[in-house]
Amino acid sequence: MRWTCAALLALGMASAANAQVAWVGASWGASWEWQAPTAPDRNFLHSSDGAPAAFVAFPVSSDTLFRLQAADLPHVTVIDGVGWPARYRAYTAGIDYLMDGTFGTSVLSAGFGSYKLDLKARRPPAGVEETKLGWYLGVGEWFDLTRRTRVTTEIAMHRTQHAERPQIFTANVGLAFSW
Repeated sequence: MRWTCAALLALGMASAANAQVAWVGASWGASWEWQAPTAPDRNFLHSSDGAPAAFVAFPVSSDTLFRLQAADLPHVTVIDGVGWPARYRAYTAGIDYLMDGTFGTSVLSAGFGSYKLDLKARRPPAGVEETKLGWYLGVGEWFDLTRRTRVTTEIAMHRTQHAERPQIFTANVGLAFSW
C-alpha cells in the first residue's frame, strides 16, 4: 500500500509540472472477436453488445500518460458445447505515448491487467467465472475540442489467459477532460 501511495504521489508531482493533473474519459464502441469458438466459419464475430470503457490518466512526461482503465468486452464463451453470453470486465494499467498526428494527437497504448469473465446467467456453472491476467495494445487519435477537452478514438486488441485464449478487438469513440 505504501508503494502505491508513493507512486501516485510521484505521478501527481510530475503532473503538476506539466500543468495538468489528470485526464478523465469515457468511451463507447463496438467489438469483434477473432476466430470465436461459437462461429468457427468466420474470422471476425461482431458482438451486438456495446464495449464501454472509462479511464483516468496521469501525465508522466509531456508525451507519456499512465492510464488506469475499466472496460467491458462482450464475449460468448463455450461451456460443454453450448454458447453462453458473457463479458470480460477488464481493469488495466498501461502507458500511452502521444505524438503529433495528422489531424490531432496520435496515441499508441499498451498495458496489462485483470480480465474477469462474467456470464449473463442467473446461476452460472461453478468455476467458470474466473479472473485471469491479460494485456492490450491500442492505437488511436485525440482531437482537440477545447484546451482541456478531447474527442478520443481508439482501436485496441485485448488478449486474456482464459482457456479459450480470446482475442477481442474494440473500436471506441469517447470524450476526455483534463484539469
